[in-house]
Amino acid sequence: MVKSLLRTGLMICVLLNAGHVSAQESDKIQWSITPYLWAAQASADLKIRDITIGGGEISFSDLVDKIDAAFMMNVEGGRGNWSFLADLTYFDIADTAERTLFDITARTEQTFLDVAAAYWPQGFGTQLSIIGGLRYSSFDNRFNFSDGGVTVAERRQSHDYADVLVGLRYRFDLSDRWAILTSGDASFGPSEGTVKLRADLAWTVGKRKANRVLLGYQYWQGEFKDGDILSTNFTYHGPMAGFNFRF
Repeated sequence: MVKSLLRTGLMICVLLNAGHVSAQESDKIQWSITPYLWAAQASADLKIRDITIGGGEISFSDLVDKIDAAFMMNVEGGRGNWSFLADLTYFDIADTAERTLFDITARTEQTFLDVAAAYWPQGFGTQLSIIGGLRYSSFDNRFNFSDGGVTVAERRQSHDYADVLVGLRYRFDLSDRWAILTSGDASFGPSEGTVKLRADLAWTVGKRKANRVLLGYQYWQGEFKDGDILSTNFTYHGPMAGFNFRF
């Protein structure tokens, strides 16, 4: 976990430094910071040598008690036709699932970090932006298989992936204070690939119309392999709520 967080911090420092350089070349740089909560449902499938040995779905009401730590944040800064962004999601989850032949106790730490540049054809803050960058995924998964309280097998997957990331974002303006924000992206590389889709209803608040209340829904699916023995497939989907600070 420490190694993952150090790498995450380093990447964010690089991003902020890039924003600082841009600011030196401009009279003003615009920033956007969005902390958010994600009431996600999660499903996970574990395979060993292509034999499915566990899987199932955890509802949000059950997942709340099993998340030991969670952190979600988006930071973006830019001017002109370009911006730089970082999107961080961290989960620490533990759960026990009962199966016909054995019980599975799982504990997983997952870190997802997108670091990318966005090109805005009509200028930063307009409707359309095109994203390109990297998606860093880090997993530390521990699985214990037991029968009647006796451990019959243990497996651990600890691996980092750095995939190429591409995506699009588009804003549909409904009025001067209401809009629908949509985004879709995919990554490919050392992992088997990920897909993330999101839509938010945005309500601009304040006299200066500088901030937004966000209510939306996000779907995220990815498959990751650690050699030829162990593979995991994660799917997250559910409503989101956030607050977008712009300055």
